[in-house]
Order: sequence, then C-alpha cells, then structure tokens
Amino acid sequence: MPILSIIIPVYNVESYLDECLQSILNQIDIDYEVILVDNAATDRSGPICDAYAARYKHINTIHLDVNSLPAGARNAGLRIATGKYVHFCDGDDYFIKGIFLRIKDLLQSSGSDVLIGRFVCIPEKGAYITNDVTLNPDVFNGSCSSSMAEYLLSLPNLLCTSWRLIVNRELLLANCITFPEGCHSEDEEWFLKVICCANTFSLMHEPFYCYRPRAIGSVTATKEYLNSKSHLIVTLHLLRFLHEKNYEDARRDLIYSRVDFLLGLFATRCDTFSRRELYELANIIEKNMDIFPLVSKLPRNYYLFELINVYGSFIGIYMYRTLVVETTLELLYGQEGKDGIYVFPTGYNGEGTARILQNAGYNVKGFLDNSEQKAGCVINGLPVSLPSTLERMSPETRDRIFVIVTIQSEHIAQLIKKQLRELGLRDSQFTSRIY
Repeated sequence: MPILSIIIPVYNVESYLDECLQSILNQIDIDYEVILVDNAATDRSGPICDAYAARYKHINTIHLDVNSLPAGARNAGLRIATGKYVHFCDGDDYFIKGIFLRIKDLLQSSGSDVLIGRFVCIPEKGAYITNDVTLNPDVFNGSCSSSMAEYLLSLPNLLCTSWRLIVNRELLLANCITFPEGCHSEDEEWFLKVICCANTFSLMHEPFYCYRPRAIGSVTATKEYLNSKSHLIVTLHLLRFLHEKNYEDARRDLIYSRVDFLLGLFATRCDTFSRRELYELANIIEKNMDIFPLVSKLPRNYYLFELINVYGSFIGIYMYRTLVVETTLELLYGQEGKDGIYVFPTGYNGEGTARILQNAGYNVKGFLDNSEQKAGCVINGLPVSLPSTLERMSPETRDRIFVIVTIQSEHIAQLIKKQLRELGLRDSQFTSRIY
C-alpha cells in the first residue's frame, strides 16, 4: 500500500499539467501513486496524461466520457485509490520542491487522520488572490474535531479547499465523505465534513503547495448560474449534515459560518436569475423544506427563510431577488448627482453590486481593489484601479464621486472605509453593502 494517493482532476490544463506533474516526479520517492482523471478535456490534457502513465508505473490515468466537474473527477479517482492517505491536487497547481519527505515524516510520526498544510499563492494577472493565514502549532497537539472547529472559526478569511488537507483514506470511506457531484463549491462541503468527522490533526508548518489562481478558464474565475445553484445546494447539504449529526458544539458554529458565507455568495448573483432558474431553485428548496428552517438560525438574517415560509418557495425566492436588488439601490438614494460611482473591491460581491447599479442606470466608473495583480484589468467592461487613484484626482473631481464598499465581512469593510478616509474621501462619500 503506498503511503499517499495524489488524485488530480484534469480539464483543459495543457499549459500547466507538465509543471504540476514534474513537481511530483522531482520529489524524493516516498512510495506514492498519482491518479490522473481526464475529465473529458478538449485540449491536449488527455494525451499528456497518457504519456506520463505510459512512462511511469506509479501514474495511472482514467478517462471520463463526460465532464463531471472537479467533484465527479475526484470521486472517480478516490474509488481506485489505494494509498493510506489521499491528497487532491489541482492540475494547474504544483507542489513545493523537496516537500514530500517532510510529508512522509509527519504522516508516519503523527498517524493523524488529517494533516493540514500551508500554501503559497501565485496568481495570474487579474486573478483572484488569497493569502494563507498563520496557524498556531500548539492548537494541533491533542486537538479533536470540536476543538479544531473552534480554532478554525477564529481564523480570518478561512479558505476551505481540499488541497490544503491530506486525509486518511479510511476516514473518508468510513464516513462516506465524497464530493457533491454536479456542483461547484464542492470543497466547502467536503472540507467541513472532514474536519467534523476526524479525531486527530497535525500541522505542516511550512508551505507544501502552490495555488495558482487563473484569471480565466478555472472554476474560481467563473461566475454563472451553476455557481449560484451550487451555493444553494451545498448550503442545503451542509444543513442536512448538521441535522443528521445534531452537533451542539463548535462544529455546529463552523458549519453555520460557512452556510452564512455561501448564502452571501448566492445573494450576489440572484438579480440575474431567470424565471426558469427561479423555478429550478424553488424546486430544490421545496425538496429540502424539512431542514430549511435551520436557515433561520444563521447569525445574520437574510429574510430568505421568512419569505419562503410565508409565500412558498417560488414567490419567496422571487421576492428575495427583489429584496437584494432594492437593498443595494437604496444605498445610492440621494447620490444621483454624483459624476461617478466606484465599487470596492472586485470579486463576487463587488461584481454583483456593479451589475445591479449598471442595470438600474447608474454611472459606474469602475472598481477599486488593493490587489496590484488586478490593477489595470477590465472586469465585465469596468476598469480596475488601485485606491491610490483617488489621491491623483483633483479635489473637485474627487468630491463628485461615491464609493460602495461591498464585501461579506463588516470588519474588513471598516478597514476599507478607514483607507478611503485616508485617501481624502468624506464619510458622506462612501457606504457599505454587506452580503
């Protein structure tokens, strides 16, 4: 039995796959297997997989006839994995040089159910960027699922991705933990179920993985109806999991925090839902009405449950769409005379807010964002600028603009407002939209 199975879903990553696989092959051999799952790729990814499998006996390739999204590809790989531990790597990312021996030593010395690792982020120009958080090694000594959930709750900007975990395969099999097929946001569900079901944890202090967000072509760079539907479906999956497990400790709170996050993302695109899409979403809710009341226990009130409870699933979600749009437009009441509106920052929240304002006829000049990777890019037809752009405006021009800070964290919103004050804006020139 190899100590580690590395499962890689592969879809149209021909420009990245060699670097990913070479980062594995150039490691010190620790008795591992690689399972490449060609997810019906339309570029040369499939033949590249076959070439590596033909050359290296510890690399296997599966070819799927129909694209099953990353979730289905990972599940297919898991079904044939034989390693004691499993890691899910993305085909456009890679491993840090020389890290496998350290991984082996940690897995063998700790025997933990879950090894949590750190990462570095190297985004493409214009891509989403995220930074890792500092993890306290003392927390991992003797931690259980409840104490780990409590610790993760305390971390700002928690990134729940499958690739930061190396998991005992028996834990996944014994608890029937797989990825929700047909969905995006699959990591949110899988990550939480792993944390809640594991008994022991260990930490890799140094980064072991390089995450490379792409500006286009990746799942995280795409924002469409399937993403929004997935946010709702994974929300309901997590609520059902909570209902079945009946957690009363920090695991419950961790699940609620991620449900809150997912529903915030869902809200950012609900203005785009067609009547057919609204019917489909209403049908999904209707089939889960037995656990939908758990939404009412979230830390923030989205009014989604109340509207559906009173008016039914279709009319309720239709009214919720209207509520999201009107709540956003209300922020600009009295600002109609401004020469231009800026949305700060980009992302699901910012792009959703900009779209709502543009559709209502407001003059949205562009986005502000602290990421130098995004500065100079154009997103949905709007230019992205660094906030320092405000300093270079004449006082007269600066006095005629208005900024909407749109994000999911009230704490971060306050930090951005402080930044806007330092850049010369008055409090009357900005507001916040918390999704």
